[in-house]
Order: sequence, then structure tokens, then C-alpha cells
Amino acid sequence: MEEILNDNPEPAAEDRVENPAPEEKPKQTWRQWIETDAAVRLVYLIFGLLVIILLMTRLQFSTDAICCGDWDGYYHIGWSQELWNSFKAGHWLPQFKWLPLTVLNPQDYADHHFLFHLLQIPFLWFFEPVTAAKVAAVCYSSIAIFSVYWLLYRYGVDYLLLWLFALLTCANPFFYRMSMAKAPPLTIIISVIGIYLLFEKKYVWLLPLMFLFVWTYSLFPLLLFAAFFWTLIIGWNERRFEWRPLAYTGGGMILGNVINPYFPQNIGLFYEHFVEKLKIGTDFAVPVGGEWYPYSGQDLLTHFPVALAAMLMGYILFAPKNGKLPEKATFLLMFVTILLMSQFRSKRFAEYFPPFAIMFAAFSWKEFLKPNAIELPDEFKREIEPYLDADKPSPAQSWMNTVKLAAAWSLGVVFAIIMFYNFIGVDFTDNERFKNTVGLRWLTGIKQIGLLTDIRGNESNDKYRRATDWAKANIPENELIFNCNWDDFPKLFYYDRKHAYVYGLDPNYLYTKNPELYNVIGDITGGKKDDAAEIIRDRFGAHYVMTDSKENEDMVAKLLDSGWAETIYEDDEARYLKIRDTKGAPPAESVDGGPETPEEKKILDQMEENDAKNANRGANDEDDDEK
Repeated sequence: MEEILNDNPEPAAEDRVENPAPEEKPKQTWRQWIETDAAVRLVYLIFGLLVIILLMTRLQFSTDAICCGDWDGYYHIGWSQELWNSFKAGHWLPQFKWLPLTVLNPQDYADHHFLFHLLQIPFLWFFEPVTAAKVAAVCYSSIAIFSVYWLLYRYGVDYLLLWLFALLTCANPFFYRMSMAKAPPLTIIISVIGIYLLFEKKYVWLLPLMFLFVWTYSLFPLLLFAAFFWTLIIGWNERRFEWRPLAYTGGGMILGNVINPYFPQNIGLFYEHFVEKLKIGTDFAVPVGGEWYPYSGQDLLTHFPVALAAMLMGYILFAPKNGKLPEKATFLLMFVTILLMSQFRSKRFAEYFPPFAIMFAAFSWKEFLKPNAIELPDEFKREIEPYLDADKPSPAQSWMNTVKLAAAWSLGVVFAIIMFYNFIGVDFTDNERFKNTVGLRWLTGIKQIGLLTDIRGNESNDKYRRATDWAKANIPENELIFNCNWDDFPKLFYYDRKHAYVYGLDPNYLYTKNPELYNVIGDITGGKKDDAAEIIRDRFGAHYVMTDSKENEDMVAKLLDSGWAETIYEDDEARYLKIRDTKGAPPAESVDGGPETPEEKKILDQMEENDAKNANRGANDEDDDEK
């Protein structure tokens, strides 16, 4: 009866069939993992990081100064130092009082590199300021370049080492500008993170990223452009409006500008940058730094051959598949085309166009080689591998693999030669062997100054140190100094913060605030004003003039001859003049830094003695000739 009532009687012990336990997949040993493609790619990634760090360190420390070209790095590390000193003292933001006649006066000052300046502070805990700026520049530039390389690794682009060499040879100006102690490396880092978030569709993180971008650099609209391009691509492929990228980047941009320690002055400064730097060609209201002017066509071809070739390769290989746009390649096509157009407009975009051009070529190449048929997942391929035909590849396949390997090695050799050409340089102009060999005479016209040599030629770190040390000790504190050249300001600010200056960082800052004063500066420094001393004193409110010892000679001569000025310091690098309150007689001679020291007297006496000996020797030679 119980058996009848029991619908599911248990089988007898001898009739039970136990389900076999699933076979455990053997764990992969360390040695087995080392032989996988994933391990090789990871080695390539680490190798790339080390090469990039070594290269940027070598470039930065090829000079004792803060690299490269201009002196803006001295302003940036100096202001980071001021911020840190204020924080240590328990205060908030220090007052910027060094350019009172410009839009950066104490009431209107806004720091559009604020986060960058904060990120330099930790390096000041361990190094003196110049070394801190150099180490920070190596750190952030290396991370920026590596971030581009990492994105290629992250999305499975093959031949990683070749793309690494392409990145390292993309353009000399790129590495030159990456070595500057400025904010653009952070722009690249933030842009790469933003691209990754778009590719992964993690849109909500774009809001805090854009917020940080606004605090870092005034090029933050670049991320908004990226979000706009991605929205267009998703709209085309999926026939829907993907609003989130635009909403989150737009929200981050608004919050970053409003929740800002310099609000609302930061809005005015951004407008100043946007209006002035958006002008076409060379149509600037005032002459600005050379970086804002375009390259010539020849310079573009000789300085950016790899980047331009990569861009061309990306355009050629780009093609929609199966009626849809390849999202990543299409995004980079749109994004990098904007950078290319900007590169034709201004040298500044040498900081951005070349590495992203390499990225565009890599993703276009990857999409071009992707088969139209759906590929099986790699894990599934490995599981069914024992059941597949394990025969050797056909002769045609073997031949194709050999061709691919040979092409990769050949391209690697080409990149190695380009790296040598870019960083070491060549000079065949004085090679007698080539001149005397008919087939090689054309080589004598080739001369390329290597990037390392170029950087070594930068002006020394100590330039103006003696002059500014003297000024700090002898010119009353808080005096306004008429600096004849706006690009001297970063060095003057770094060495001498006891005094204020007429203009600096960007001549537009003075022009926007006081166009009348700016328009007269050129005539003063060019020696075209007979009443320059009175203008400097009465209109600018300055009683001291600072100029490079090798420049503005006509101005100095007129100031001294007028009787309204006197030289109070002079060395082989700089001179300071004082504007008198009343007109006096022109000085008989310039004062070169104070009374003659015993060492200077000894040198002058020795020079006079040598001149006398040479004169006597010349007279004796004449007597011998007569005999």
C-alpha cells in the first residue's frame, strides 16, 4: 500500500546511478601562462612603460633648466610653491599680485591650471622647486604617452611593439612639448580616460572626469566634443538618441566652472582664451608666442611624417562593415580629424594630434582586418581545439605568415632609424667621403638637429639669477618693474617675487585690460620714444626698468641720454635702470652692479697688462719687418 501511495519511490541501492561530478578544469601553471599571448602582451606593455619613462627622463634631464624652450614651467612651479606655502600657513588661496596691470590683477586673477598646480605640490615635498618641476614633468608626460599605448593594449590591437615604435616616432615637436612642465600631459590623460569611458559606455563617470578637466586646463571643451561625436555614432548605428554622454559631460562642465575656487573670474579668463585663440591664421590682435602660429607646409612634412602617414593609413583603411560604422574607429576618425585641422592652425596642437593619429591608425587597421563573419570566443576555441583539424598550415598560409613577419621586422627597422634621426640627429654637410663619392653626394644636404641636442641648447637654469638676487636686495619691495619682454616674466617671477611686473605669460592679458598701455610698449622698447622715461614713470607707474643685456639697446641708450634714467645694475645677462624723479645729466658711464670689487680690479689690470704686451710685441714685429 505504501508503495502504491508513494509516487516517487527511491530506487534500490543497487539500481541507483550517481551523476558523475563535473570534471575540474586543471589550473593553468605559471609556466603555461608565460607561454600564452596574454603574457607576451603584458610583457610588451611593461616594456613600453619602461622605455617611455627612460626616454622622457633622458629628454628632461638633458638640460639643467626646466625644459623646454620657453620659461612657463618656472611660473607653474613657482605658483605651486606659493599655494603650498599658503596651505602650510593655514590659509586658503594666496593673492596673485605680480601682474597688476593685466587681467591677472589681484581682483580678477583666476588659475585655469589649478589642479595641475596642486598635482605639482607633492613633488615639492621631496625636491627643490626646479627638480620638482622636472620630475613632475617626467611623471605626467610618461603617464600621458603610456595611456595611449595602454588603450591599444586594452582593446587587443596586434603587433603592440610596432605601435609602440610608431608612438615613439610620431613627431619630434610632440616629445618636445610633452617635456615642458605644463598641463597638456594631463589633458591627454583625461582625454584617454574619457575615450575609454565612452567605449565602455560608463557614461556616469564622465561627470566627475569633466569636473576635474575644468579645474586642470582651459581645453576642457575637447571632452564635450568627444561626447558629441560618440552620440552621433550611436545615433547612426542604433537609430536612437543617446543623451547620457552629452548630459554628463555638460553637467560636469557646468559644475566644474561654478563650483570653482576662482568663480566667477574663471569664466572671464576662459572667455579671454577662447576669443583670442580662436582667431584664424595669424589674425591675432597682438603678437603672441610662436606656439600659437601655424607650421609651414615643409615643417609639417619634415616634423610629422609618421603622424601624417598614420593619419593617411587610418583614412585608407577605414570602412563601414555590415551596414554599420565601426564605433571606435569612427569616433577616432572624427576626433583626430578635428585635431589635424587644429594642427594646421597652430603649433600648440603638436601636443595632441600625433599620438591620437597613431591611435586612429591602429583602430582602423584592427577593424579592417576583422573578418565579417562572427568569431568564436577565444575560450570556446581553446575548449574545442582538440576536436579541430590539427594539421600543419598550408604552404600558402606559411608563406603569408613569413611575409607578415618580414614586414613587421622591416617596419621595426624603419622606426628605429627614424628614432635615431629624431632624437640623435644626423649631419652629413661636412662629410668629405660623401662629397667625393658621386652616388652619395646628395647625402651632404641632409642635416637634422636631434631633439637631445636641441634641448641641450636651452638657456641655463641660472639665467637672471644674479640680477634678480641683486634686485631683491636693492630695489624696494612691491615696486613695479617695467620688464621689456613679456616672456621674461616666468623667470623673474620664479627668482624675484618681491616685485611686480608690467606684463607676462601672454601679452593679450595686458592688451585686454589696458590696450593703450600695451600699444605704447613696442615704441618704448624699440627706442622710438624720446620721452620713454616719463611714460614709464607716469603712465605705467614704474620706477625701474629690467631688460636683457643683449636686447633693447636703442631704448637703453635713449633713456640714459635723456638724463631721466641711470643704470643701477648690469651683468652679461641683464641690466636694471632707475627712472629719476628729476632730470639730471646723462651718466658718464653705466654702473655695473656696484663698486668695483678686488677681483674685478685684478681682472681689468691683467687685461690692460696683456694689451700693453700685445702692443709692444706688435711694435717689435714691425721693427723686425723694417730690418
